[in-house]
Amino acid sequence: MLRKIEAILFASSDPISAREIAKILKIDKGEVAGLVRELIEEYRSRDTAIEIVELGDKYLMRVKPEFSDVVRPLTERDLEKGVLRTLAVIAVKQPIKLSDLAKIRGNKCYDHVKKLKDLGFVKAEKKGRATILTTTESFARYFGLKSSDPEEIKRVLLKKS
Repeated sequence: MLRKIEAILFASSDPISAREIAKILKIDKGEVAGLVRELIEEYRSRDTAIEIVELGDKYLMRVKPEFSDVVRPLTERDLEKGVLRTLAVIAVKQPIKLSDLAKIRGNKCYDHVKKLKDLGFVKAEKKGRATILTTTESFARYFGLKSSDPEEIKRVLLKKS
């Protein structure tokens, strides 16, 4: 079963949940979660360029961030340019009101934010009548950042620009 889960993770271009994997394999979601944890540890123990990361309640097999420059010419963008730009604005200006983001990125940002929330990269919290957006720990892990602290993310991103 372990190798079947590994094959599913390898074949899935998007993060996939234990529930989705369990449905494919017709086994218990808890069993899937345990086997994925086993795979994560197996990949950590090997000297390999591949890793399995947990993104919220989903899993993704990917090339480790330190090898991304090597494979970049071969890969398509995971996120379309508009969504990536919206994510960049959120990351650099966080915490940011959804209404302020819309002023910067336009009405299309509402669809972008929904996609980013579904991916687990952004969280939205209601504060009074406003919706406040920030990046998540999954965002930091996915992009190979050492910290998920919003202030640290802003410092790192602004330093690289």
